[in-house]
Amino acid sequence: MFILIPPFSETPFRILFASILIFFLPGYAFISAMFPGNREISGIERFTLSVGFSIVIMVFDGFLISLTVWKFRPNSIAISLVLLTFLFGIIAYLTRKRLPLEEQFSFSYKDFIYSLTAPETCNVEEEREVCYDEHIEDKRFAARNRKKIASMRKTSKEMKRPALQTGERLSPEITKTLIIAMVLSIVIAGSMFAYAKATREKETFTTLYILGPDGKAENYPENFSTSDPIQIIGGVENFEYAKINYTLEIILDGTTLNTMEITLDYEDKWEKELTITPTKSKQGKQKLELVLYKEGLEGFSYRTVHLWVNQVLSTEPVQTNEHEVIDFAEIVNPSMESEEGWEFITTNDTIATGYYMNNSGIYSSKAYVINASYEGMVNQYTTHTVQQIIHSNESANVVLSFYLKDTYTKGTADKDETQFKRIVFNNEVIWTDGIYGDEGWQHVEIPVTLQEGNNTLTFMLLQEKLQELHPVEVIIDEVTFIPESALSPYIKEDNTVEFELPTSCVLPLPKTSNSKFTVEWNGTDSESGIYYYDIQYSTDGIIWKNWITKTITTSAEFEGKEGYTYYFKSKSVDNALNEEGNKSTYDASTTVDTSAPTIELDITPNPTSDITYLTVEASKPLLSVKCVITPRNFGASENIELATNDNITWTSKYAVEVQDTYDIEITAKDYSNNTAYTFGTLYTDETLEELTIDFEPSKTSDEVEITVTSSTALEEEPTVVVKDRYGYKLEVNYESSDDNEYIYTATTDDDDLDYTIHDGTARVTVTAKTVDSLTLYEEDTFIIDRVDPTIKSISPEEEATINKDSISITASYSDDRAGIDKTKITLLVNGIDVTDNAEIDYSSIYYLAEGLENGKVEVQLTVTDQAGNTEKDEWVFYVSA
Repeated sequence: MFILIPPFSETPFRILFASILIFFLPGYAFISAMFPGNREISGIERFTLSVGFSIVIMVFDGFLISLTVWKFRPNSIAISLVLLTFLFGIIAYLTRKRLPLEEQFSFSYKDFIYSLTAPETCNVEEEREVCYDEHIEDKRFAARNRKKIASMRKTSKEMKRPALQTGERLSPEITKTLIIAMVLSIVIAGSMFAYAKATREKETFTTLYILGPDGKAENYPENFSTSDPIQIIGGVENFEYAKINYTLEIILDGTTLNTMEITLDYEDKWEKELTITPTKSKQGKQKLELVLYKEGLEGFSYRTVHLWVNQVLSTEPVQTNEHEVIDFAEIVNPSMESEEGWEFITTNDTIATGYYMNNSGIYSSKAYVINASYEGMVNQYTTHTVQQIIHSNESANVVLSFYLKDTYTKGTADKDETQFKRIVFNNEVIWTDGIYGDEGWQHVEIPVTLQEGNNTLTFMLLQEKLQELHPVEVIIDEVTFIPESALSPYIKEDNTVEFELPTSCVLPLPKTSNSKFTVEWNGTDSESGIYYYDIQYSTDGIIWKNWITKTITTSAEFEGKEGYTYYFKSKSVDNALNEEGNKSTYDASTTVDTSAPTIELDITPNPTSDITYLTVEASKPLLSVKCVITPRNFGASENIELATNDNITWTSKYAVEVQDTYDIEITAKDYSNNTAYTFGTLYTDETLEELTIDFEPSKTSDEVEITVTSSTALEEEPTVVVKDRYGYKLEVNYESSDDNEYIYTATTDDDDLDYTIHDGTARVTVTAKTVDSLTLYEEDTFIIDRVDPTIKSISPEEEATINKDSISITASYSDDRAGIDKTKITLLVNGIDVTDNAEIDYSSIYYLAEGLENGKVEVQLTVTDQAGNTEKDEWVFYVSA
């Protein structure tokens, strides 16, 4: 852990633990496996051999690791030494277990220190004798001189002996063998290390790095925007022992910003300040990557390094290019808004005319129209032109820009064309295009040379002779000269400029807002993409003011005044400088209202035995209403959802499960996040009376009978209100009563009403007072369906001829609201009712007609839904068996 795992590996303990791992542990485990007993070698010998063999094992291990894919690396060496130590430890454990317990080696710090400090006085040749001194507890007496007392000695079996005895030594032959083996191992290990060092291939690599603006690996920039780019320093250094061609790719949020080719010799370094500007507006954290490739972009990246940066939205206007103005040549009426400057000429005034027309231009303004209304053939070429002589004070190369549209949308472009749009400048055809295909508006930019003096510009519709001609209008608008520097980068080979008008809108706003609120907008352009937005606002929807212009942001905070309603609309411009058309109405609106709403809670009935209805009435539209019901004695709080159709009245049905007293808390928020509270208490009583509601029928197309039954006597007949799914009231009439049972009728007829009753679920609410002045309440629903069912997919088909006398007659049908009443379906074949022999379900009918005579067969199918609406279909087919 202290060697490999940060942050532990960054402490001084790394050196201590690494030294123990390299110079002691592997050899100690190995020696423990070789000498598992406590009599074979002494402690100092065990320690010395552990250090020596650790060095040997490390060298051998390093040599072998360098031949593998892991190479000679700190991580690979450390892991391999740990694994070898673990392996030797297991072997040592197994070999040690094979010895008697008293002969197994175990480490004792006290005995180890004693073995290092105690002098030798014993004769090693006398194997059964033991030295005694004051350090040995088990002795008969203390001798002044350390002499062998043969007559008083104890055998090794009778006396407990320490694990490490300096008196017990290996024979000189074994000691010599071990020393020779250790020396040879060190010599071999050193030779292998020298060989590995001499034959090791030189390590080749390349460094790729990012530095902050001050050239250090710190103070990296964090925030940037389209108007406020960031600067970093990118660097590449070559240690490949060869000349390398690199490709450096700069990527921001998955988008390639730039690609650089870099060639470096060995030990050469490349550093450059890089300016990072986002190509699109996207708020939030983004990944900035430098990706390095060797010898081109093919294959995998060689090195990568990245930063996380945060893009913030800039509200500064986009810097648009300002071009010089062509003021030495003036076009009269270039936008076609007046009726001067342009002259219409035709070779056949019976088939074409030219005129100015309102609301036909590119931006719904006035434009010039060449109207060729003739359909058929002509015997000679005809031309219809609108032209102007333009005076220039100097000769110059400029770009002619205009908008053109033809109204013929059929045919295939450039195939069998018979009519052509042409542009002629100074008697030279500079642009031509057929009318086939639905091209819409075309924005054309053509480089031309203005000559000093008069220049003639002609827009022409050419019609070929002896060819089928179709009526067409050619519309011309916004004719101008622009400098060559203003030529659009989105121009195509046919000199047309991308002309998909962008669209944009301000996103919906809440009905009411605080004085400060966020306005959001977005836009789309399928070709060149959105360049910028202009956002306008108004307080009356008529007079508009600029709020934000030439912005690439998609949201901003607006501050308004209390009581004012603010209207917003957007206009977008794409990168080809196509402008979105002017909008006649606003995109979104909101009213600044900082006053808190007032709310009232109604609980009916209260008290209740099982069901009650909660109604919250607000003084203004609410964004949300939360209801928390908490029993005082049993159970936990419960959140109840309330529904609304108008955001003013919110309702919910609540079923009481336990007889208790309930505290009700209502929290309401309006669209300005103003909050209002109200509270109520719901009481329960199982002895309360109740109302029940029954319908006949429960699904109706005309009239329904409503029966209200009370479990107790009432002061008067209940009040019954019936509303359709949109809240419009049905006409309800009281019919009769009998012993707490009250009968009403409700009709779906709306002929005498000033509104329409809608099909769907109708809600019935009943309120009544008992003779004890207790309020009872109940509600229920029934279905209104006045739409006939649909019969489809009949077989055989109408007027079909069948060449056999056994025929399957089938049909499918459906009803979207009440559903089909299959008991009222009838099928007649040649006037005979065969319904009982048919297979009928709720969506189809099947009947096998056998023995039909040749000739016409008449089929009649009648389908009725559960609301009583009936649909009948009749058809015939023929049998020719």
